[in-house]
This record gives sequence, structure tokens and C-alpha cells, in this order.
Amino acid sequence: MNPPPDSSAAPPGRAKILVVDDEAIIRQLTVHVLTDLGHQVVEATSGEEALRLVNEERPDLILLDIMMPGVSGIEVCRQLRANKRTEAIPVIVVSGANAKRALEESIIAGADDFLAKPIDTLELLVRVRSMLRVRNVRDQEKRVVAYVKNLQTMRQSKKP
Repeated sequence: MNPPPDSSAAPPGRAKILVVDDEAIIRQLTVHVLTDLGHQVVEATSGEEALRLVNEERPDLILLDIMMPGVSGIEVCRQLRANKRTEAIPVIVVSGANAKRALEESIIAGADDFLAKPIDTLELLVRVRSMLRVRNVRDQEKRVVAYVKNLQTMRQSKKP
């Protein structure tokens, strides 16, 4: 008996990706690359908008700029990790700032990966693919655990 497939998980080649950057040219380039790969892309221009869209759109992955006016990418990442509904969404932080310091702040805030600006297209593709694989494995693991728990409950309810 196999665990039921999860219809909410994105197919391996098609994911919903939230791209958050206040720089239009960076967003446009990233969106172009990701849509060419068949992904659905949602755009946000600020941290505030990103937090709203995460709850509305339920993305499979977030590409998040650090330096934005208002709520920074670091603060967005912290808030995502502090929320049970969003804590497992993979976050790739993107920054043109001092890469070493930005990387350290990102990891402390809970980011899963880091890309330095200017974004190298090949590196973007590899990291997105990797994070989506991680997400799919996590989702499969959750389904298997739920399935096993359900079987155990059924067995216990059948015992005299």
C-alpha cells in the first residue's frame, strides 16, 4: 500500500517561486529565467509585500533580496522562520552587499542558501533546482510519516 500523492506539492519541473527584489531589472531577469524553465513566478517589490504574498500564494521557494526599503530581507526571513505555516519554505537570499557579512546575517536569520549579485544565471538555476529537490523530499517525508501514523492508528483501533 503506497501513501497517497499530495496534490498540493508542485510537480518537479513546475514550482511557484516568489521573487522579492526592489530592483526591477533584477526581478525581470530572474522572472524571465525561471518562467523559461516552466516555473510560475510571483513578484514582490518590498518585504511587506513579500510577507503578504507568502500567505496568499503559498510559494514553493522564495528568492529574497536583503537590501530593500522598509522591511529588509533579513527581517522577512526571520518572520518566515518564526511562523509555523512558512517556516519550511526554502529561502535563497540574494545580495549585492558585502557578501561575507550578508551571508552570515542570512544564515543566522534562517536562509537556506545565498546568491551574490550580479546573479549568474547558471548558478541561479542550480540553486533553485537544489532547493526545490530539498522541498520535495521534505514534503514526501511528511506524507510518509502521516501515512505511517495513520496505519498505526488503524492497527491500534482494531486490537481487542
